[in-house]
Amino acid sequence: MTPQKATGPRPTLQDRYVREEGTLHLTGIQALARLPLDIRRADRREGRSTAGFISGYEGSPLAGYDMELARCRPLLDEYDIVFRPGVNEELAATAVQGTQLAAAQPDKRVDGITAIWYGKSPGLDRASDAIRHNNLMGTHPDGGALALVGDDPAAKSSTVPGASELLLADLGLPTLYPSDPQEALDFGLHGVAMSRAAGLWVALKIVTAVADGSGTVDVSAGRIAPVVPDLTADGVPYRHTVGTRMLQPALGDLERSRDGARLEIARRYALANNLNRITRTTPDDRIGIVAAGKTFLDLRQALRILGLDETELERRGVRLLHLGMIHPLEPTIVERFARGLRHIVVVEEKRPLIETALKDLLYGRGDQPSVSGKRAPDGSVLFPLDGELDPDTVAARLAPRLNALGELPTVQSWLNTIRATARRRPLPLLPVLSRTPYFCSGCPHNLSTKAPEGAAVGRGSAATPWSHSWTLPRPGT
Repeated sequence: MTPQKATGPRPTLQDRYVREEGTLHLTGIQALARLPLDIRRADRREGRSTAGFISGYEGSPLAGYDMELARCRPLLDEYDIVFRPGVNEELAATAVQGTQLAAAQPDKRVDGITAIWYGKSPGLDRASDAIRHNNLMGTHPDGGALALVGDDPAAKSSTVPGASELLLADLGLPTLYPSDPQEALDFGLHGVAMSRAAGLWVALKIVTAVADGSGTVDVSAGRIAPVVPDLTADGVPYRHTVGTRMLQPALGDLERSRDGARLEIARRYALANNLNRITRTTPDDRIGIVAAGKTFLDLRQALRILGLDETELERRGVRLLHLGMIHPLEPTIVERFARGLRHIVVVEEKRPLIETALKDLLYGRGDQPSVSGKRAPDGSVLFPLDGELDPDTVAARLAPRLNALGELPTVQSWLNTIRATARRRPLPLLPVLSRTPYFCSGCPHNLSTKAPEGAAVGRGSAATPWSHSWTLPRPGT
């Protein structure tokens, strides 16, 4: 048979940014590069007079973000989006905050500017003073500010493991945790709407698996139609006003609104827009499992490893909660999720942000379920504070806890198989091989830094394992 020729225009690489309807295949980085374009498209459809601004500092897992934006510069220009990489993270954050003040200037040409700051978790450490000030000042109702924070939990291309959520919570930023490129795009649009409604910077926690992963993404216009929540505070309509008075008594008012009305509006937004979802539930459920972002996908795979498909989960009374916003934790969804449960297990990487907030919301209830996370009820370690979780690790850690709750035969069967396998003789470890220190190919110091011959080279705390190195003099010099 003669193959039929394809009809219609041939797809191009640029389609990932110019197509406004249909399904595309995007990496996480590409979804984040498309995000400012989709923000402007949504504003244009709604008749908003806005512009865009992006600034930050590169670093894994967002190391390729600025390069992808640079490739899109003609499109950015078309959509009135200015991209200016920062000299460092705090100067970039300060520039982003300047866009929120622009709408108050007499010579403004648009009603608001939507701005994006990007950086890896050590960059957030560096810029935390600037971002703390910025978030107190707040965001403009017609602008909004997003912080894209790249976390490298296993330190695959970083000198320290990345986990930014506790610092983001301390800075008072509502934090969304996408699990894949689709949610990176969707949560970015929700983040802007939340920032405008609440007058707060909103963070997106982007882990390596999401930034480097890829998947199909629906980019249809109107896919995300933000629901504006109740915007009253103490019975009075609330609209945040951005200001620059960072002295008392103005600071006291800003602190009260940040930790009071503004974070409450963020909680209401999460509830109104279903950012946190109970993925399955029945009145007879007795066990609940909570996870967020990429970890929720790991959890679902782990449950399949343990033989707990949808049918078996329902048969055994296991309820699941998928969190999209990890701070602040929205109380209504927690109350609905916990209702009738006897046991809850929280699966999260690093330190227990979600577990602590969940216990705080449930404390003192007459029907309070037991909550396990970093430790089981007997005090033994359940999920580790270090490293990165993957489906196999989640399955291995979760299985004994679920088995202790009883009546999960597929979990017992899996544990029996693992224990039998563990009795086999392990393979010998391979010898550790040495390697020559090097700069990663994408590192900006790859060409600019040359170590003298014979010098000892060490690593610092920048984006790649061997960038920002130092040298020691050779003996006798």
